[in-house]
Amino acid sequence: MVQKTVLYNGIRVLTERVPGAYSATIGLWVECGSRHESFEQSGVSHFLEHMLFKGTVRRSAPSIAREIDSVGGALNAFTSSEFSCYYAKVAGRHLPLAVDLLSDILLNSIMDLDELEKERRVILQEIHMLEDSPEECIHEMFMRSFWQGHPLGKPIVGSVQTVQNLERRQLLDYLERHYGGRNLIVCVAGDVEHEDLVDQVAGLFSQHPACFHNRISNPPDPHFAIETNHKDIEQVHFCLGLPAPDQRQDQRFAGNLLNTMLGGSMSSRLFQTLREERGMAYSVYSYLTSHSDAGALVVYAGTSSGEVQHAINIVLRELSRFQHHEPDPDELRAAKELLKGRFMLSLESTDNRMTRLAKNEIYFGYVQSPDDIVRKLQKVTGADLLNLTKEYWNDDKLNLQLVGPISGEGFPSVDLTLG
Repeated sequence: MVQKTVLYNGIRVLTERVPGAYSATIGLWVECGSRHESFEQSGVSHFLEHMLFKGTVRRSAPSIAREIDSVGGALNAFTSSEFSCYYAKVAGRHLPLAVDLLSDILLNSIMDLDELEKERRVILQEIHMLEDSPEECIHEMFMRSFWQGHPLGKPIVGSVQTVQNLERRQLLDYLERHYGGRNLIVCVAGDVEHEDLVDQVAGLFSQHPACFHNRISNPPDPHFAIETNHKDIEQVHFCLGLPAPDQRQDQRFAGNLLNTMLGGSMSSRLFQTLREERGMAYSVYSYLTSHSDAGALVVYAGTSSGEVQHAINIVLRELSRFQHHEPDPDELRAAKELLKGRFMLSLESTDNRMTRLAKNEIYFGYVQSPDDIVRKLQKVTGADLLNLTKEYWNDDKLNLQLVGPISGEGFPSVDLTLG
C-alpha cells in the first residue's frame, strides 16, 4: 500500500510497504537538475551532488562511508536533467540510520574548500573519461544537437570550462535556492512503517524552509542536423533520433512498445537485422529519453566505416516501416508481454519500487497502480503506433550524429528521410 504525507514545509513523504521484504530503499529526491541551471553554471547540480558526500558537521567523508558499510548497506546518488536523487539501501531495521545519514548530508554539509578542489579534479577526470569513450560521448553529442540552445541539451556533468569556474559560494547558493521543502520528496519502499518515517523526517527537517525556486524553461524544439566528429578509432559510432512523447502523455505506452520492437530487446528488428543476420554491429539498440515536456527516440550502433552508410539506411528503412505500416499483431503482442514481464519483475526490487514512487509523484502527482500500468499498455493498438509516428516524426526533425574515422563529405549517399 502506498501512503503519502505532506509536511508543513512542503516535503512530501511517500512509502510503499512491501510484505515480506527484508530491505528498505530510501531516496531523497530533489526536483532540480541540469535543466534548472544557467549555461554559465552548467554542471552545478552534479558538482553539488558530489560535494554533499564530502563531510558534514557531524561526519567526515570517511565516516559517512564507514557508517553505511557497517550495516551492510549501499549509499549513492545521481543527477539527471530534471531531478537529483540521494539514496540508500539497508536492512529494514537500519532504516532510521539511513534516514539520519541522508538528512545529515543534505542539511549539514560543510563544503570544505580542500575537498571542493579535490572533487573538482575528480569531475574533470569524469568529463575527460566521457570524451575518451566515443560510445558514451555520442549520446551527449546527439542531445546537444537535437535540443540545440535549450537547457535539456546541456551535458549533466557540465563542461571543463564551467566546472573549472564554479566556486563554493555558487554551490551554497544553488543548495539554498533549489533544495527547499517544496522541492524535496522522501520515498521509501520495502520494510517501512509510514508513520515512524514521517515522525523522523519531520523532526530532522523541522527547521528546513519551504522555499521553491525552479526556473522551468519552455519546451525545446527538435533540431535537424547531420554532424560528424572525426576520431582516429576503429569504429564509427552513430546516434539517429526523432521526437517522441513526453513523460506525462499516455502516448508514452505506444512509444515504449515501438521502441521495444525497433531496438529495445534482443528480438527487436534492428538487433536481429544489424547484428544477428548481417553481423554489422556488436552493439545496436534504441531507447526513449522522456522529460516532463519533451521526448526523443534514439537509435545507437557502432560499425565499421565501410558499412556505416548501409547501417544508417537500414535504420531509416525500419523507421519508415513503422510510419507507413501497422506492426504485425503477433509482434505487437510479444512486445506487450516483454514489457509487462519486465515491469512485473522490477517490482521485486525495493530500489525500483522507490524510484517508481518518486517519478510518479514528480510527473503525475500520484502513484499509478501496477494494474493501471498494465491495462494502459495492453490497450495500445497498431493504429496507435501508426498515429504516434505520423504526429511526431518528420524528415525535418531527424538528427544524425557520428563519431569515428569519417568526415562530413563521406556521406553523399545517405538520404536522411523516412521515405
